[in-house]
Amino acid sequence: MTPAIKIVIITPVTMDVTFYKPQIDRLCRAGVDVTEISLTVGPASIESRVDEAMAVPGMLAAALEAERAGAHALVISCMSDPGLSALREAVAIPVVGVAQVSMATAATLAHSFGIVTVLGRLAPVLQANAAHCGYERRYVGCRAVEIPVLEVHRRAREVQEGLSRLALELVEQRGAGAVILGCGALMGCAGEIRGFLAERGLAVPVIDPVPATVAFAVALVEQGLSHSSISYPPCQVKSYEGYELGERQ
Repeated sequence: MTPAIKIVIITPVTMDVTFYKPQIDRLCRAGVDVTEISLTVGPASIESRVDEAMAVPGMLAAALEAERAGAHALVISCMSDPGLSALREAVAIPVVGVAQVSMATAATLAHSFGIVTVLGRLAPVLQANAAHCGYERRYVGCRAVEIPVLEVHRRAREVQEGLSRLALELVEQRGAGAVILGCGALMGCAGEIRGFLAERGLAVPVIDPVPATVAFAVALVEQGLSHSSISYPPCQVKSYEGYELGERQ
């Protein structure tokens, strides 16, 4: 029997993410095992560039441990793709970010796309990431429900209704041909938004970044592909004062 492909989702926060387990379990299938881990050190949530920076040491430690434990690929579950380049230098297995993959998916399915997210203060980060990924001209902007990440689960109905309304605004007012959920905490909301738009005669793809990226990671493993050692030269992980990162395989 062929061993299962092991995909590890790194959620770069210290908050308890066990309430996402049912959705993570639905990503598993015959021959594919998907698990999620959060950090033991770092920010409780990512809502700024400072939060991103503070998450990276914990992400590196988690990535090295996952590789040692036999993971075949890693998925970074945050729409700013924090630490993506650093993790690619630190491990040999594929590392993919949900922002990069979901934007590529949206650009494949539509001429333009927008993002619905949690907080408006993330707009500059999303804009910069769209430009970094090469989609600046196709990105039409974002809309936010203005609910902090740590409150998303508790205010789920309010979040869902707000996202649907904002997605409609992006389509009707900004010309978005596709919509991306702009935060890993919004996982599971895409189907209802898609239905909300369809009821109004709008057949618009709504992309849930984590499932889309897990599927892409599986495809990379199946094809024997990983990131380029030319673009991401393997580094010698060494001792860093104050940090326990472990060692590269």
